[in-house]
Amino acid sequence: MNKQKWIPTNYQKDRLISCTKRYIYQKLNELQKEIECPNEFIFDFIKDIQQDWDSNSYKLKAENLQKNQL
Repeated sequence: MNKQKWIPTNYQKDRLISCTKRYIYQKLNELQKEIECPNEFIFDFIKDIQQDWDSNSYKLKAENLQKNQL
């Protein structure tokens, strides 16, 4: 199977991706202020979310298994 690297369009980068990045950054800042946690907590929080998109994650493996069963 030929897997090509996905590259976003300029529109996606300039509008959708940058807007989403700003939104996430704002929400993380709000969370940090609300619960008064250190930067390390936010870093670990992001890593925990990131793992859900890892190609070896159980979440993605389960989703792919479900798709293949349909």
